[in-house]
Amino acid sequence: MSFTSKKHLALLLCTVLLLAIIETWHSGFGWWDQQRLYEVILLGVAALFAFKSSVLRLSKPAFSLILIFLGLGLMSALLAHHPWYALKEWALYLGLFLFTLLLAKHISTAQVQTWLLLGIALAAGINAYQFLVYYLMAFLTGIYMLNADLLFNGFSNPRFLNQFQGLLIPVLSYLVLHFWRSNFRYRVVIYSVLFAVLATQWCIAFTLGGRSLWVGLTLSHLALLLFFRHFWRLLLVQAFAMLAGAMLFYLFFFLIPDWLALDSTVRTSLRVTSSGRVELWSKAFALYLQSPWIGIGPMHLAEHLHLRFTSPHQGILQLLAEWGPIPALIAVYLAAKGMIKGLLYLRQATAEHMDAALWLSIGTALVMAQFEGVFNAPYTQMWLAILIAIALARWMPHYELPSADQLPKLQAYTWRVLAIPVFIISAIVLVHEVPTLAEDSQAHMEKHGTGHTPRYWMQGWIPMDGK
Repeated sequence: MSFTSKKHLALLLCTVLLLAIIETWHSGFGWWDQQRLYEVILLGVAALFAFKSSVLRLSKPAFSLILIFLGLGLMSALLAHHPWYALKEWALYLGLFLFTLLLAKHISTAQVQTWLLLGIALAAGINAYQFLVYYLMAFLTGIYMLNADLLFNGFSNPRFLNQFQGLLIPVLSYLVLHFWRSNFRYRVVIYSVLFAVLATQWCIAFTLGGRSLWVGLTLSHLALLLFFRHFWRLLLVQAFAMLAGAMLFYLFFFLIPDWLALDSTVRTSLRVTSSGRVELWSKAFALYLQSPWIGIGPMHLAEHLHLRFTSPHQGILQLLAEWGPIPALIAVYLAAKGMIKGLLYLRQATAEHMDAALWLSIGTALVMAQFEGVFNAPYTQMWLAILIAIALARWMPHYELPSADQLPKLQAYTWRVLAIPVFIISAIVLVHEVPTLAEDSQAHMEKHGTGHTPRYWMQGWIPMDGK
């Protein structure tokens, strides 16, 4: 694949993901359902490409562990109460694996990687612009209501925006530094705009009060500061942007409302309760004990209305309860090994600030996944897959991998075979579920007296039996 075609691929991905948060383009769809729709389309197309093209070759242990993970997940899905719903989630994870490895194989150049990172920056910029416009409209329309939950767009819930911010905030700080140090003709304009976007995103983060975002960003940045102080410039940019964001937050939601005698409503981060998570985790673990070897089936926590939520807001517990202990251990092992490999790469002389930003973004997402449904949100899933793909493309060539003679065809044929169910299940979802999704969701909520609790779709309870 030539550089031009790779650039076009990056532009296509960024365009599709940008459309997913600008406006809802589909009647009856909310943000979550629209973003899931786009994700299913992208994964179906990625499966076609994976069937025809090569993907990134993995080490034999990693490849074997992923196959065990998928094999046990498939067994759990076939034995679940509702196999179709379980197979949809199984195919979703498999599709994300294929998408990540396919993208990692074909974005080896720094130019294409930068294009993708600029894509997330553009999405963040439009999101920040919408926030500022909504803020001004509160005055221009005469409503004079400053409610943080009404000032963001593109996401069904402020926590989903927080998850996106966990990925974009480290990337934006890198891009600011990158263009500040470059010789690009319009570098001053670009890094100034990027810094303004980053500061506005910090302001939005302060208004939404997401505690898991603070925990994730704090732990990942402290780890980088502890182990790799030579990336201090990246952290300095972040510190200045956070300070600017805090000043905007104070101006927008305290000083201006005080001047105009208005009330403002923001979410506070100073909360000490678990927001029901401890009770939710205990109930989810009790369900795991009902099937301790293979789990109750992918997506099947969404079968139990007494949980109040369709996921346990804890990534490891979700895998444990739904997929079983071995897939959960494999996921933890691969994530930990990947982060350690990233740390080892950051020690090398070839490591750049882009690598540090990628490590921060992925690390923040992994921490947030222990308190939220990060691995269920479609928009977060896609951008996280893209960032992991960039990291693999940059880091993997520096570690020993099997040569073409050692593992010539096994991985290639395996991924091609596994691409088939991803494409078939994606096609079934698009043809049979999407056209009547809005009506089916409404019928289910009326029958069971439930509301929008997202999992695969925004109405996430299974089975969808409202008719």
